[in-house]
Amino acid sequence: MVYGMETVAVTKKQEKRMEVAEMKMLRFSIGKTRLDRIRNEKVRKELGVAEMRRILREARLRWFGHVSRRDEEYVGQRVRRMDIGTRGRGRPKRRWLDCIKEDLLAVGAVEEDAQDRGKWKRLIRTGDPSNGNKA
Repeated sequence: MVYGMETVAVTKKQEKRMEVAEMKMLRFSIGKTRLDRIRNEKVRKELGVAEMRRILREARLRWFGHVSRRDEEYVGQRVRRMDIGTRGRGRPKRRWLDCIKEDLLAVGAVEEDAQDRGKWKRLIRTGDPSNGNKA
């Protein structure tokens, strides 16, 4: 489980670096190196570990569901409704809600699904390799 990453807007580059570090640790744990030329999928399957991006997605969506089910006066709800204004010049920074929108598309859910806790749980469970989700 990834704790503390639920509220972070992770860029693709950061996500890739975490994945590389994770694979180094996984390979080390089974006593293999990259020189053994074993595919990442095989290492993950042998250890029963899901991809880092799927684990991060599940954590973000779990937190999003928690925040969206809170009452309207909750600080998280007020922050979601805030109008930040215009962004500066150049490429926009990756925001948490941008990540959430991508995650919702990836699992085939909409924001309103978060209100039904049971349905939401079934939709977002992508970080567990044993449940068969391919999202």
